[in-house]
Amino acid sequence: MSDASFAPLNEALVFAAAHIAADPDPCNDRERADGELHVLRMLAAVTQSATLRLDPDRPSFLTMAEAVRFVGAAGPDIDYDVAAVRPGVTHRITGVRGDATFVGIAVYAGSGAAGASAIVESADIDTIVDADGRFVWEFSHPEAARVIIRQYFHDRQAQVAGSWTIERVDAEPVVGAAALPSAVEMEQRVAAAAASLRWNASLNTLWTPQQRDLPNAFVRQTSDDIVAAIPNPDVIYSFTWWRLAAQEALVIEFTPPTCAYWSVQMCDRWYQCFPDRRSALNDRQVVVDPDGSVRILLADGDPGEPNWLDTGGHRVGIIFFRWLHADPDQQPTCRVL
Repeated sequence: MSDASFAPLNEALVFAAAHIAADPDPCNDRERADGELHVLRMLAAVTQSATLRLDPDRPSFLTMAEAVRFVGAAGPDIDYDVAAVRPGVTHRITGVRGDATFVGIAVYAGSGAAGASAIVESADIDTIVDADGRFVWEFSHPEAARVIIRQYFHDRQAQVAGSWTIERVDAEPVVGAAALPSAVEMEQRVAAAAASLRWNASLNTLWTPQQRDLPNAFVRQTSDDIVAAIPNPDVIYSFTWWRLAAQEALVIEFTPPTCAYWSVQMCDRWYQCFPDRRSALNDRQVVVDPDGSVRILLADGDPGEPNWLDTGGHRVGIIFFRWLHADPDQQPTCRVL
């Protein structure tokens, strides 16, 4: 890409590849290959977003990076629909809830220098839905930049997804089709894609990097603790880096709180997960012991235990729990075998 307008994206791609190569923990062959996959996934995600373009003057919901959404610690059980909005303008979301386990709306401010996005408004759909499963919710905030609707599923095959639309209420409607992008606008889109690529590549140095030196020990986190990412205000998180040597496994033990949904998700060191490698479990997929406790084994390959997650040849990564509308009294404990 020799055109100067693509220079920021070129530089961001070089930065992302260098960030993978310069990771402080050595990479084996599997980790190097997945690191390169991560760069390609990020590139696909940011260029897809730049191509679709979220238009705040004609807001509509788009599924966030559907084909490559397992970057940035996105959950395999979760669908994310995002729309761009104008600050200070009243918007109305109208929808049908469906029968996902949880549906929630969160409105975010614009990103800061580190990519952080503060939550400025939120709603649990179950508090506003009517008897027919329909809802209407309006919001306006002077810092609003985008809105995300999350659906949590226990079983995607059995549960019906919801649907929704968004419209501007107290602003003059924008008439006609969107103008074709100019060269200047395309330069802006490329620059935005480059910034997003850099942010995604750096997420493991933005989201609790100090915990990397304290592996295999969970800490409690709220959405306020991890604004470097795009957290859910309805969830409390338990988070740790994990670190294992060859032939080691990690035993995670806990008694889950009473709640409608919880899940545990394992990612590599770049916050990338692999659902095809058994990288997540939710509360309806685990075997619970008679006393109500749960034991999960993190191992390289099937250890013969019912509740296990596959490191896929990796030696370092992150793992976290999502507790929906719950706050455990004690954090899960870890021990290395």
